[in-house]
Amino acid sequence: MKLTDHLTPNLINLDLKSSTKEEVLRELVWMLDIKEENKPSLLEIVLQREELGSTGIGGGVAIPHGRSVIVDRLHLAFGRSKKGISYRAADRKKAYLFFLLVAPHLEVSNQYLPLLGSIAKLAGDPQNVSTLRKVPSLQEFMEALVPMCV
Repeated sequence: MKLTDHLTPNLINLDLKSSTKEEVLRELVWMLDIKEENKPSLLEIVLQREELGSTGIGGGVAIPHGRSVIVDRLHLAFGRSKKGISYRAADRKKAYLFFLLVAPHLEVSNQYLPLLGSIAKLAGDPQNVSTLRKVPSLQEFMEALVPMCV
């Protein structure tokens, strides 16, 4: 499962403006291609998931995720914070890279867990994280992502 199959330029923000976890999640949810009236409910679902335990996996990365009847297919959005966000990550350090993954409750294609695993694998390599934190443009971000997703 490749991230590049699910990330298009309109789903990538290399300059998040948020300064809190909730604001980051709001920015990411509002990037998704879903009905505007469903976004507040989806945000609430993602926030409730965070209450179960932080999705900040450490190393500067967070993978907020969840399932919802609001969506009818898998959705992925990426955001980068240059300042970093206090995210209650496993290593207690700020998160800079955010991969939001949302899937329907019943997902016939079963892409959710493999994609979540692909993101975790990519994020587990400090060189990948460093590269994605530094790329200056959307084009370079996409180019850098390709070899990471092999």
